[in-house]
Amino acid sequence: MSRIYLIAGEESGDIHGAGLVAALRRLDPEVQCEGLGGLRMQAAGMTLHHDLAGEGIMGFTEVVKHFPRMRRLLLDTRDALRRDPPDAVVLIDYPGFNIRLAQALHGSGIPVIYYISPQVWAWKKKRIHTIAKCCTKMMVIFPFEEPLYQAIGMDAAYVGHPLLDHIQGFEPSRDFEGDPVIGILPGSRAQEIGRLLAPMLDVARRIQEHYPDARFVTPCANEKRADQIRGIAKDFPLEVMPGTMYDVLHAARFCLVASGTATLETALFGVPMIIAYRVSPLSYALARALVDIKHIGIVNILAGKGIVPEYVQGAMKPKAIAADALELIGDTPRRAAMLEDLAAVRASLGGGGASENAAREVLSMLHHGGTEGTELCRNLKNGL
Repeated sequence: MSRIYLIAGEESGDIHGAGLVAALRRLDPEVQCEGLGGLRMQAAGMTLHHDLAGEGIMGFTEVVKHFPRMRRLLLDTRDALRRDPPDAVVLIDYPGFNIRLAQALHGSGIPVIYYISPQVWAWKKKRIHTIAKCCTKMMVIFPFEEPLYQAIGMDAAYVGHPLLDHIQGFEPSRDFEGDPVIGILPGSRAQEIGRLLAPMLDVARRIQEHYPDARFVTPCANEKRADQIRGIAKDFPLEVMPGTMYDVLHAARFCLVASGTATLETALFGVPMIIAYRVSPLSYALARALVDIKHIGIVNILAGKGIVPEYVQGAMKPKAIAADALELIGDTPRRAAMLEDLAAVRASLGGGGASENAAREVLSMLHHGGTEGTELCRNLKNGL
């Protein structure tokens, strides 16, 4: 009987972690999963020791504020794993915590598998060598990431992107027929919503002048975030719907999206969008000094060009965003071009099956030293 300890620290990690836990349990019903994560991972069958994903800590200044408590959790986790070692530890994204834990476990003899690579191609590029030193295997979700690790001699496998599985299995549960639906997606965390929703609503008001019958809809993670959104949008007819992300994307004509996983989800549904993002001045200054990429949206990074407009920090001007939005909502050549580009991005990710592919890699490492499962994922880069 194998015992696997998993760690995910934000909502997207909890979603992908739940898919991995479910796949592990399908492939090996005897496997025991436990760790730090979120309620989705718990529902999938993992024994949850701490709801780390539910805390949603992000950004430089926010991490600094919570550092003592997070450090204590990290050290307690390290000590618990050393006292009672599992057969493997699977780290899911969340690099600020997970890389430090991997370093703390280095030399313990516990296999450490990293699922969903930190963005070593964007910032803190030297982290790739730290990861290679203290992790046994890397499972990546973008095709261009695998050769980065293989080039430095690390065992790496491209398993596909788990969002494809979530979307392929989605069936709409809500009826949005009729008026055009405009998605307002200010992020899943309280601080994102606090900074982004008000200027996004300014954009929505300008769109409403041209489309008075449009429905403006914001999906959100839970009722706590819904209450926050309703408080900010009390003077605007925004429909706030917890737990309806994919229903909204399935129906949307256009979305205004915070940078993050939601941009890729929107792209995979083939919805034209604009990315708008703002962080604290200190976080932005630090990011400017550390990040070495032209675009912040993963959709643009995958496309290798700016197919989706990005309005970041001081450039987040409602009037300019609304002008772009109106062009993308209408039946225009620009809208048609973006739809074509979004389809190409989706095709570049190949087929589905990421959670099961990742689970096979983990179980292969436990049962066969990590050599048997890898070939199952190699052809994903070609969509096979």
